[in-house]
Amino acid sequence: MPLTDTQIRNLKPRDKAYKVTDFQGPYVTVAPSGSRLWHMKYRIDGREKRLSFGAYPAVSVAQARKLRDEARSRLAAGEDPGEVKKEDKRHKQIIRETTFKKLAEAYKEKAEKEGRAEATKVKTEWLLGMAIAAFGDKPIEEVTSPMVLACLRKVESKGNHETAKRLRAKIGAVFRTATASGVAEKVLWGPQAVVN
Repeated sequence: MPLTDTQIRNLKPRDKAYKVTDFQGPYVTVAPSGSRLWHMKYRIDGREKRLSFGAYPAVSVAQARKLRDEARSRLAAGEDPGEVKKEDKRHKQIIRETTFKKLAEAYKEKAEKEGRAEATKVKTEWLLGMAIAAFGDKPIEEVTSPMVLACLRKVESKGNHETAKRLRAKIGAVFRTATASGVAEKVLWGPQAVVN
């Protein structure tokens, strides 16, 4: 029998956690503290596992059913939905922690290992320093074209058009490094995204 919001809201805590099943798989675990968490049991490779969808009411009945359907689709494709969820979480954490500054530092280290001339390294450090000051602490996937454009316009406003052009190229190289290393799914910004 499908659960309703009213039924879930009226579930009272007991001395021990207990489960109330929804239609076709998901269930609500009611903890002694009164919290209500969505779960779903599934089997893969002969082993029973449990998938967590989150807390009610942050995850509504409709959302829990949608997540159930997604998990079933993954199972039908031979994937473990729990492992997929863990991998997605790890990937999102890496993206949050991978700032433009970290990738710029990696780009500079790569240039150092490739034996670039000292003058080139100094110029790269100087150019990327301007970008780092503008948006270095942002995760790479949160750096937008308008942010980059504002940084470039600041340089151009001083009449340094060639410097802005070189800065744009270095920023693009950092983004390509992010894409090549798998941190960013695709180049979200590149020299072609900014019009001079």
